Amino acid sequence: MTDTIKNIHQMDFPDIITKKNKKKNGNSLYKKTVDDALEGYGDKERVNILSKMQAYIEEKKESLIETRKKSGSKHPRNNLNDLKGNEWAFFTKTVLRTSYPSEYSHNIRKVHYANKPPLLMKHLIEFCTNVGQTVLDPFAGVGGTLLGASLCKRKAIGIEINKKWIDTYEEVCRLEGIEKQEMVHGDCLETMLEWKRNGKLFDAIITDPPYSPALEKTLCDGKYGWSTRKSNFHSFSVDEADFRNVNTFEEYYDKMEQAGNLMFHVLKSKGYLMVMIRDSYQSGEYLPASFYVGERLKKAGFTLKGVKLWYQTGAPVRPYGYPYSYVPNIVHHSILILKKERQ
Repeated sequence: MTDTIKNIHQMDFPDIITKKNKKKNGNSLYKKTVDDALEGYGDKERVNILSKMQAYIEEKKESLIETRKKSGSKHPRNNLNDLKGNEWAFFTKTVLRTSYPSEYSHNIRKVHYANKPPLLMKHLIEFCTNVGQTVLDPFAGVGGTLLGASLCKRKAIGIEINKKWIDTYEEVCRLEGIEKQEMVHGDCLETMLEWKRNGKLFDAIITDPPYSPALEKTLCDGKYGWSTRKSNFHSFSVDEADFRNVNTFEEYYDKMEQAGNLMFHVLKSKGYLMVMIRDSYQSGEYLPASFYVGERLKKAGFTLKGVKLWYQTGAPVRPYGYPYSYVPNIVHHSILILKKERQ
């Protein structure tokens, strides 16, 4: 009898009633019923088993109700963010495909070339902060992170080396009727070093740094009779401190590690760092920059918790390598999710 109860308990109610099984001697299907499970037992034993089944079903029902409650409201033990259980689960998916519209004065922000949708940054910010907390973006650009923070009622401070992009952000705020967040004009390494000395701390850091040194452009010089790129973008600024203006990838990774060390010290304990990186392809070789940056940030003290691959619908595809060799169309971005697990 104990084995029968165990077997019945292993079935998810109401699968006891509705589970379909194939007969050994044919393809017809039949429903497995409680009577089938209790076949061969006397009346008293059946009553005993059924009463235990009923208790088990009630227990499962309460558990299901509790799970549904958690998925529809914020869990009382959730101190990280304001997300409900189902929203939390959605965020943890490792692939994010979006179709964000061109809004929040995108026609102005797109001059930056590497601007990110404010709604994407809002999505990231909402996971690692609560309303009213403060986010840092050390590579603020035209303020995508700051705009995202405004959309979800968070505070934000950005650091940007090029005054032109700060002016662009402020113009967007004026046009959209969004209150400006604080933007610091300067070198993020110098600014964060000063904050480290002063003990300034942030609840989270969300940033979209330059992805690489300024690489040689290909397939856009008229050599093939057509251009496959619409932009002649080369660099974000002429400042030597701009990460994109280094000469090699090793120099770039060194810079990112240096920034990582400073970000570690201005982030609160148990806080999250999210870094958006795009891999590169140069001189016939794929360069997994996201991996190398992740390794450098781990050396700075962070724990790598995961990677989200972001794909914006409509990313252009170009005839790289055709018709001779495989050359990837890198249409995704890697969002590195790291945590300050220790002091």
